Amino acid sequence: MASPAAVDKGKRPMHPEDDPTAVAAEAKLSSLSDPEEKKPAAEGEGVEGGAGADDLVLVTECGTEFRISRMAAQMSAMLYGMIESDCAEGRIRVPGVDAGILRMVLAFCEKHGPYYDPATAGQDRDPFPPFPIDLSPANHAIKPVTEPDPDPHGLKSWDQEFITAGIDNSTLFAIILAANFLGIEDLIELGCTAVADKMRGKTPEQIRETFDIENDYTPEQEAEVRKQNAWAFED
Repeated sequence: MASPAAVDKGKRPMHPEDDPTAVAAEAKLSSLSDPEEKKPAAEGEGVEGGAGADDLVLVTECGTEFRISRMAAQMSAMLYGMIESDCAEGRIRVPGVDAGILRMVLAFCEKHGPYYDPATAGQDRDPFPPFPIDLSPANHAIKPVTEPDPDPHGLKSWDQEFITAGIDNSTLFAIILAANFLGIEDLIELGCTAVADKMRGKTPEQIRETFDIENDYTPEQEAEVRKQNAWAFED
């Protein structure tokens, strides 16, 4: 549960540049990083030229600069649109996103980027897509003895570790807001699912306690709401 210093009661968590979520994000990312995987450049280092000169450069509100490969950038609808429009050169500002949070978001994109296809991502996500679906019959009706691995690249287990271990509520909400700004649908879905999991099976009082939400109803108002929506409070 986020501390009172990190989240004001009854308000959506904010993430200014001095937000303590930056410290939590730094610790979280260091625990997940694979030294053999490509990672965003360190703050202010190697942004001009050198290895990965074709990378995009993102700049936080405080001026911290990060690199992201074009392959990983395709996960962001905003960055993908800029790449397709040939306007992704130079520094791309990401206002309102803390440096530590942006580093985590870019690590997610770099992890998923090699296996992400923007052309089919919408089809995989939408159960009722507004486009034709190929329903041609299979060549054989016999089910293979060996089922394909549903998670061949280990992304689901990595995602679970990424979004749950060591993340407080303030950091979780900041990640969702940053993903929403950049249009990273997979990360938005992952973050919102984590929030839903925190609420699952809990009473309104327990949810308020989990997210430090102040109950601004008077006892009379709450009784009236419960009376009008009795079905929602049945066991």
